[in-house]
Amino acid sequence: MKKINLIITLLVASIATVWAQAEEAGTPSNWKKGVDISVQATQNYVTDNWYDGGNSNLSVLGALQGWWNYAGENGFSWDNKVDLKYGVTTTFTEDKAGRAFHLTDDKSQYATKLGYLIGKGWNVAWTGEVSTTLFNNYKIDTNEKTAAIVSPLRFNTGLGFDYKYSNTEKKIDISVMISPYDFRLTYINDTTEYVMEDGSLGSISTHLGYAHKQMLDYDMVGSRLKVDYRQQFNDYITLSSILSFYTNYKGIEVDWQIVGDFKLYKWLTARVSLNPRYDSTVGDGWDEKIQFKEFVSLGLAYRFEK
Repeated sequence: MKKINLIITLLVASIATVWAQAEEAGTPSNWKKGVDISVQATQNYVTDNWYDGGNSNLSVLGALQGWWNYAGENGFSWDNKVDLKYGVTTTFTEDKAGRAFHLTDDKSQYATKLGYLIGKGWNVAWTGEVSTTLFNNYKIDTNEKTAAIVSPLRFNTGLGFDYKYSNTEKKIDISVMISPYDFRLTYINDTTEYVMEDGSLGSISTHLGYAHKQMLDYDMVGSRLKVDYRQQFNDYITLSSILSFYTNYKGIEVDWQIVGDFKLYKWLTARVSLNPRYDSTVGDGWDEKIQFKEFVSLGLAYRFEK
């Protein structure tokens, strides 16, 4: 606990120092700010007497990404990013557990990175990241709760080196963060029990691969690699990719988020999102190591950048 308090104290002091530097030497050109807002949806309607069957359904996904980044002539940089994503789907009928609506996405994430330039794109850096869920989520046709408010909450912080590359002409931004030392914590606020399909008692903890009703898990020592890539090929196609690799030296966690945005007409856009994931860092007997999420949608999007 003393080590954690020391880390937090150092982080707060570092942020305060950079903030003071930004206030003293900052000009409008030292800051880059922006917001991406999108509402995507898929929908179909089928009458009950449709000749070859089928069900009406509606899926809606709302997303907001905001960033405010500082790069000073003094060599200090401070990157901040908020990523909010919430989705819901329904077939307009209740499932066996009496629920008509189900979540497809529930993500609230904040990431910050503090760096000091040491030469040719390389920075010595500290990074912090916290993400959580806000709503109850259940498996269809059951009372098996897979997420709830602050359940799970994930926190990562690490020290290391950050390589940044930016090409204004080709509209490419790349960041490679290497953290030889990375601390990871997982907190589960909701320990409600439920009966699983096999008759045993379960909780959100067991769904995530931890011991039943376990609230807290952390790794004091680990390493992490995070590659953040974004390229706007033209006025119509943008590709974003975030690849995260973490190891606690007992297992590995690989999370790769790939998003393609296609502008069709003014604010009308299509989005393809792929998210493969592999995790062998929790649960000795946990079989669900390989995971995958995919979403294809059409909707409205707006981007503001300064």
